[in-house]
Amino acid sequence: MRITQEADYALRIVALLAVKDDLADANTIADEVGITQRFALKILRKLSLGEMVSSKKGASGGYKLARSAEEITLKDIIELIDGEIAISKCLAHNHICSKQGENKNACKIHRIFDAINKDLVEKLEKITIASVI
Repeated sequence: MRITQEADYALRIVALLAVKDDLADANTIADEVGITQRFALKILRKLSLGEMVSSKKGASGGYKLARSAEEITLKDIIELIDGEIAISKCLAHNHICSKQGENKNACKIHRIFDAINKDLVEKLEKITIASVI
């Protein structure tokens, strides 16, 4: 599994908004995170749809966290942007193993990857944006 650049920037945007006292506009967010405004807006839209960020339109508008930084985990953000966390495609729910068919647990490698993946997900669930900042 590889965390995409988009998820990495989403983590940085949420952390940035967590320390802002007021609304932050897309230009400011893009500048402070080091990305284009267009890419920032794409990420902010996903974060808004995922109800992690709220937005206010207009000249005095901008973005802020929709939930507290203590409630948002790294797992929440990564899965919102990249989808289900899986270190191997065999862990995906819709994947049918070429060796074992639908009985994935018959595969020793699958069981090892599954255990590692569960550890990773548990660790990402424990790390909140509040602890990052």
